[in-house]
Amino acid sequence: MKNKLLFGILALLLSSSAFAPLVVASSVFTTRLDDPKAVYLTQKEFGAQANGTSDDTAAIQHAIDKAAGDGDEGIVFVPSGRYRLTRTLYIWPGIRIFGYGAERPVFLLAPSTPGFQKGVGNMVIFTGFRPGSPRLSGSRVPFPPPGSVPPNLAIADANSGTFYSAMSNIDFEIGDGNPAAIAIRFHVAQHAFLSHMDFHIGSGLAALTQVGNEAEDLHIFGGRYGILTDKTSPAWQFTLIDSIFEGQRDAAIREHEAGLTLIRDTFRNVPTAIDIDPEYSDELWIKDNRFESISRAAIII
Repeated sequence: MKNKLLFGILALLLSSSAFAPLVVASSVFTTRLDDPKAVYLTQKEFGAQANGTSDDTAAIQHAIDKAAGDGDEGIVFVPSGRYRLTRTLYIWPGIRIFGYGAERPVFLLAPSTPGFQKGVGNMVIFTGFRPGSPRLSGSRVPFPPPGSVPPNLAIADANSGTFYSAMSNIDFEIGDGNPAAIAIRFHVAQHAFLSHMDFHIGSGLAALTQVGNEAEDLHIFGGRYGILTDKTSPAWQFTLIDSIFEGQRDAAIREHEAGLTLIRDTFRNVPTAIDIDPEYSDELWIKDNRFESISRAAIII
């Protein structure tokens, strides 16, 4: 096996004036955006309660399914509120979900939610082609009825053609007793992104896994890892901009072959910032990052 590691720029800024202090995140879309083709997650149409205790999984999935329609794209707007999930949400290719309101909406996992104690349990999965998609020529897998959660065997993984999927201005919280929980499986290709999101992972496994394309303005607190990942679906690098990791138990990022590009990111109060698995080739580009209170090593290669 040919071992090869390509290094880019490792530039550590030590000037505190270059970084703003950690503050409580505010909503970036404070008012309802008007889009006649978009789907709005309302209690009247979908039954979403947004009270933090009722199960809103089916309501959100129904809105996502409706936005997808017979095509492969769509927008879902989610108003402020606390939306409790009890099982995985599936986001089809080309679907973009935006939170709005005076406060960011929150997707939360209640303490000790069944299915999130062993292995890996994802609150949200960005998928490949959905069941019944017109792009699946000759597919015999029917499109699931509105509000249903299709079986895992009917869900395609992302590939190099999974474009345009996104989520923005929505926060995640994972309650105690969910050690296998991961907020988002973000396996995507081009023109896909995550932005303006806080993740309070607590005793969970990670905020993100199987990352792809680009993310910015993410604040990840707690968890065993902030990001746990390997090679992206198209084997292109993952870029992370203006984001913060704090308080992870093992490492802020553990990865291999992700081709990390990190710009203006901050790592604080963690044992290790970036832990690259042994016996793997990788690429790592770092510019204007800050490493603060790292107890073990900033980077393990």
